[in-house]
Amino acid sequence: MRLLPVMISAIAAGSLLLAPTAAHAAIRFDPSTNTGFIDGGDVRAAFGWDEARLARNAPEIGFTYHVGKEAAYTVVCERGVRATAGHNAGSTSTGLEAVVAGNPTGDGPTGFRLIGARSGASSMDIAPEPGLPCPDERGGKIRRVRHLSTTVTTGLSAEFRDVQVYFPQMRTVSTEPPASVAPAAHSGEPPASAASAAYSAVSRTAWANASERCSKLRKRP
Repeated sequence: MRLLPVMISAIAAGSLLLAPTAAHAAIRFDPSTNTGFIDGGDVRAAFGWDEARLARNAPEIGFTYHVGKEAAYTVVCERGVRATAGHNAGSTSTGLEAVVAGNPTGDGPTGFRLIGARSGASSMDIAPEPGLPCPDERGGKIRRVRHLSTTVTTGLSAEFRDVQVYFPQMRTVSTEPPASVAPAAHSGEPPASAASAAYSAVSRTAWANASERCSKLRKRP
């Protein structure tokens, strides 16, 4: 299993457009409608297949759209202990409905039309707040929190049986706190409302991030 070390994509009019390269033709995807098109050459290159194998396996190939939102913080804990902390501010994985686009010459599929969502999963955890345990066990409880950055990563993956490969991803980094996080309290125990708000946003089973999936999946010979 491998993550493709690829270029940054471009965003135009709310859609995801992966610019063409020698290894990747244009991949078009609109996350607002979960529709688009993935060229057969991109799929073939991602899996390392030839045209015959792509044609044989095409009916079993699935696609997923991923959005990962991670926030980074510095915290000051009891006894002056300082540490860094991360927070999953709301990550989603959307399974896509795909239709194989046939090739008039009969040489295999030209690509895959994405026509909507068929399943979804999301995950979230609670941001560091005063009163929660310090990331450094020497620090007791957190006293102060400062947000550093929020990173949002989006991209498409293709799945065939127990193999998952990733297409070019887009990553944006901002200094704005994630909208899903309630303002941190400044003293005392963590407010129950913050915990309930965080967990109420979780609607389905959590999805593993790309590195976790790649460490577990093994490509068949």
